[in-house]
Amino acid sequence: MVFIVVPVFNRVALTLKCLQSVANQTYKDYKVIVIDDGSTDGTAEMVQASFPASIIIKGDGNYYWTKCVNTGILSIQNQMTEKDFVLHVNNDTEFDPRYIENLLCF
Repeated sequence: MVFIVVPVFNRVALTLKCLQSVANQTYKDYKVIVIDDGSTDGTAEMVQASFPASIIIKGDGNYYWTKCVNTGILSIQNQMTEKDFVLHVNNDTEFDPRYIENLLCF
């Protein structure tokens, strides 16, 4: 499984584009963890409505990028096996549909 950690603060439109590009992946064994650090533009609500399988962790506005990433990784640590991967991306990232599949070709 690939755990995809996405730190966000506002920029709901970019976040939704990012998550849509994840949803379009040919590789489907993934879980998305969104860490929303106090967005005021409805990001968490829109993500939950549009991508209900996503896990949303809410910060208090003082997490910033580093604590968001750390919090996301810590939240999945007990679920991971040695065969799993973590992909952490910014919320303004969009992927080719075969991106994860190509990453895992080894």
